Order: sequence, then structure tokens, then C-alpha cells
Amino acid sequence: MGITNVNEQGSAYGAAFRNKPVYFMTGKETEAFFDGKMRRNMELREDTCTLSSNNTYRRQHTTYEVSDKDKGSTFLDLNFLIKDETSSLKGNLSDDKDVDFYNFSIPFMNFQRNYFGVEAYIDMPEGCDYDLTLYDEYGNQVGKAEWDGEGRKKLTVPNWDINTNKYCLKVENGNGEEVSPDDYYKISFHVSENKEHEKTDAVREAYGNLHSAYSRKDENWREYLDQYNAVLRETEQNYLKELEQLHQKQFDSLPEEKKYKGGRTVDELLQDMAEGKDLSDVELEYVKIFANLKDMEKAQNKAELKNSFSNDFVKDLEGMGISRDDIEGMRVRIGSSGDVSVDGIEDSAVREQVQKLIDEKYGDRMYQYYIGIADSVGDLSGGTYRYATDIQEVRRYLKGVTGEDISLENLYLTPDGKIGGLPDKAADLINKTKDNAKIERMKDALVDIIGKIRISGDLGIPDFTSQFQFKDGAFSVADSGFAVDMGALDGRFTPQSSGNMYSDMYRYQFRKVL
Repeated sequence: MGITNVNEQGSAYGAAFRNKPVYFMTGKETEAFFDGKMRRNMELREDTCTLSSNNTYRRQHTTYEVSDKDKGSTFLDLNFLIKDETSSLKGNLSDDKDVDFYNFSIPFMNFQRNYFGVEAYIDMPEGCDYDLTLYDEYGNQVGKAEWDGEGRKKLTVPNWDINTNKYCLKVENGNGEEVSPDDYYKISFHVSENKEHEKTDAVREAYGNLHSAYSRKDENWREYLDQYNAVLRETEQNYLKELEQLHQKQFDSLPEEKKYKGGRTVDELLQDMAEGKDLSDVELEYVKIFANLKDMEKAQNKAELKNSFSNDFVKDLEGMGISRDDIEGMRVRIGSSGDVSVDGIEDSAVREQVQKLIDEKYGDRMYQYYIGIADSVGDLSGGTYRYATDIQEVRRYLKGVTGEDISLENLYLTPDGKIGGLPDKAADLINKTKDNAKIERMKDALVDIIGKIRISGDLGIPDFTSQFQFKDGAFSVADSGFAVDMGALDGRFTPQSSGNMYSDMYRYQFRKVL
């Protein structure tokens, strides 16, 4: 049945689509369904079991654990909560500086989004007031939750187009209120009618006409492509206008004493933040509204590395009788398997103590700062970023299990879906362990790595070393880049189309960060 049938206002089939979205189960959902682990009122758990904790926004394809004492665990994407509005995700802020990020995508087809809206809710522990902020796949802030009069906060995912479908939620203690580390907040979703669907009717109709013409091999199908591209360009400009209006509305709604009246740009304020300078509450509020998520998190990482992290590190050294001056000029390298090396310190005893401290306490944190600051990693597209960081996480895990570096190039998938080529100890752990969130994460990463190694062919694995320098009393990142051509590698992972309706389809000029 052609898509034009769905677009016809009088079509019973189309009307059915407009009454309720049609969802498709993911592989994990299908497996859980047939194992009898799917039910209503499920409670997903915040994922804190991996090297890449949920305090950074670039955590795509993360699954969350649902435990059942009788049937064991199942692991689901956050998108599941949109499909089942009775379920929720449970998380907590460990302290007043903790920040949690959750990625999700709209789990129904684009043309259906014309008719439906999605709302996100956060229920908080008693006495707490957490901020729930929404970012689109381009890193723009596109929503801030407000109290809904029922004891919780709500935000609406914008219906500015039907092309953008990836989003990121940020939970933080933004108002300086107390946190409740022993209690939990809950995130849930609700699908509602899109009462402003006429804003995207033109996109849906133009795409339907194009798809229909192409499917019936109309010799003039490229005319429909031109019409669709024109609508997309107009929609792109409208997206920018909607974004500007939202930000201005948010700014105008602030109390007078919280409105930034200075003349500095967002970029200049972010540069101050990156240099470790404290922004005023007014400046910070301004940045939260107008700054891109990627730029803001990079600036925060630089500031934390320079100030709080460096101070904590030096304090530990001073407890060992080593001063800040003793390590001035040192360089630190953390390999993909987690091995730490230090140079630039003449005293070998001091060098060994510093290396041991990093290895035992600070290595993982430093790695997180590196991938959040180094442009060579941060500028990667979503899929390539995931590949490069998965390699680091898997290598660390496998070395911890086996005590040796494992060659990922020699791994393969067996016909029954297991990971082949692993040493016996690791193979038993990865392939036979059930209901373990950490191992489930490693399995998913290994499957993805094996597939991408096959696609990348002779280009090699995107390995990198996290490098730092300690100068003027503080750490900074020394970007080491990659040994392989990341542009060529990314090209291998990007589906290429030629001579069909997709090859010349207009794509937004916004840069994706998710």
C-alpha cells in the first residue's frame, strides 16, 4: 500500500494511524516479550555500570535494566517509555553537582509524528526541585520542564518538523536546592494529539507525493523531489525561527534580577567558563538558554579539569609528600586498554607514585575528560564516536578480566550469536552470563565493533591515547588525534545513495551532535 493512501484524509487506514501511533519492537523488546519479561508498570534503572557513566550527553544506544526476581533482568532503551506510558525510569542525583543525561528517539514513523506530540515528565523526591531540560540532536536547548500543577514537572517535545527525532534529556540540581541521593526521581512519557499538525502538513504531503511518484516510476518524479526539497528548506528556516522565539520567551519569563543585561556573547561567556572563571548566576542562566549543549559541556569539562580535578589530584599527592611543583611539566598518557604512563618527572620514585595514583584512582575520570574536550574525538559523528569509545571501554574490560590485551580484529560472531575468538575465561563470562547489565553492555559493544571492523576493512581501528599535560599548576588535554583516517572511516559507515529519491534529498545544514 502506497504512502499516499496514508495521507488521504478520508482513508480509514490513515485515520487509524492518526488515532494511535504504530510502534515496532526492538530486538531486545522482542526477546523480552517471548521470554515473558514484558509487563505494564515496568521500572527501568539508571545505568551507572559502565565506564561511560550517564553524566555526559554522548551516550547513544544505552539500555536500562529492568529486574524481576523470578524471571531475571531485561534491558530496554529509553524509547520504550514512549511506547508504554505506564512504565518509568528511576534515577537519582548522588550530590548537588551530579548531572544525568538520557538519550531517546521518537519510536514511530516520521509521517505519524505529524499527528502526535510527546510529553516528558519528571517526578522528584519530596522537597527537591530538579531541572529537566531537553536538547535536540543538533545540541539546541528546545525545552525546559515547568511545574504542571500536579506535583511534577512537564515539558513538550517540539513539533517544529518531522525530520528531527533524536533528543537528549538533562537532569540536574539547577536551582541550588537540596538533592536526595537516597531517593529517586522518575521520568515518564505521554503521547498526545499534535494540535498544531498543520505546521508540518506540507512536509508530510510533499514527502507522500514524492514517495508515491517514485514508487510508481513516474518519469517526472524529480519534480516532486524538487518540491519536497523546497519544503524542507522552508522548514529548516522555520525551525530556526521557532528556536529563537522559544529562547526569547524563556529569557523574557525570567525574573528581572535574573535577566542578563551585559554585552558579552554566549561564546565569550563559555570561554570564561572554559578558563575556569566563575560565571554569575545571571550569566549562567543566560548560557543555559542560548548555548549549544556540545559547547557548554566542553567548557564545563575544561573548567573542572583545570580547577576541581587538578586540586583534588594535588591534594592527594600532598598527602604522599609530593608538591605541585614536583609534577610541574609532567605528561600523562592513558592507552586504550587503560595503561598509564607518566614522563616529565625526573625523580623516578615520584614518577612511580604519580603513575600508581592515576592508575588506581584517576584514570577513568581523566579518560572522560579527554573524550569531552579533545576535538579529535568530540567532532566525530555519532556512530564513529560510539565505535571509537566502545573500543576503549571493551579493551579496558577485557584486560581487567583476562589480564592481557585482546586483539579485537580476531573476534567474530558465531552462527548462534555468540562472540568468538575470546580467551576461554572471557568467552565464558561474555557468552554464558545472564541478567548482568555490565556484561550486556559489553556484548552489545562487541557486536557493534565486530560489524564495524568488517566494514572498515583496511582502514584500521580508530585507536587513540588520552594525553594530558600538567602546566602552571593544572591539567589540560593534549589532543593526540587518531592514527587512522577518521574521515575515510566515517565515510565507510555512512550509507551512500545514488540515482534514487534519497541521493539528492536536501539535508539540514545544522550540525548533529547526538
